[in-house]
Amino acid sequence: MAVRMILFLLPAMCGYMVASAENIEPPAIEDILARADSVSRLDDSVRAETTIRFKLFSVMNRLKGDNTVKESDTTIAVVTMKGEEEISREIIYSSKNGDGKSKRGEKKASFSFDDPAYNYSLTDSDESSYKISVVPKSSPPGEGEYAGTVEIDKQRFFLKRFDFDVPDPEGALKEFAIDMDFELLEGELLVPVEMKMRGFVKALMGIIRVRFSGEIRFSEYRILE
Repeated sequence: MAVRMILFLLPAMCGYMVASAENIEPPAIEDILARADSVSRLDDSVRAETTIRFKLFSVMNRLKGDNTVKESDTTIAVVTMKGEEEISREIIYSSKNGDGKSKRGEKKASFSFDDPAYNYSLTDSDESSYKISVVPKSSPPGEGEYAGTVEIDKQRFFLKRFDFDVPDPEGALKEFAIDMDFELLEGELLVPVEMKMRGFVKALMGIIRVRFSGEIRFSEYRILE
């Protein structure tokens, strides 16, 4: 009899627990950002002392006016880094040039959780992530400022993803957008797993006009020291 009663009540009990979980108020946006910023600072300190090696697969496209691919360059490389410094890059394959030279000086895609130039608002959440809107306070946005969304892991408060448009890029860039996905390597170091970008370059009084897109995947990470 007791077992039958439990089985009878189980659907109602589960429904109550789900409803209760759904009614739990999320933390204030300030608390989410503060915890995410703390995790980011810890990750920076760990990264500065860690040497990692990974495989990089990239496809860079030069586009026509209708955004179809005019030409494409595929590269596969093994990259070794310590912190933000690239130590080596071994080109395994390049559809254009296999000279094996390191491509240094690439601009780091980064995001700050406490930049006072932006407004942040919690727009949505699911079982694993907080989704936060990021909008510049200046209108129109200043040079190099971005707008879009970030996703923060609910349990460990690390950056899982960002998706940004840059309305007024710096230098010769006239259009630029980027999104990146991240994961924790061995539970402690945040690493990118995929990056996509698109943009438009205009230089030399309009003589040079290049519309481009790119996709980069990072895999086979190894912590060396």
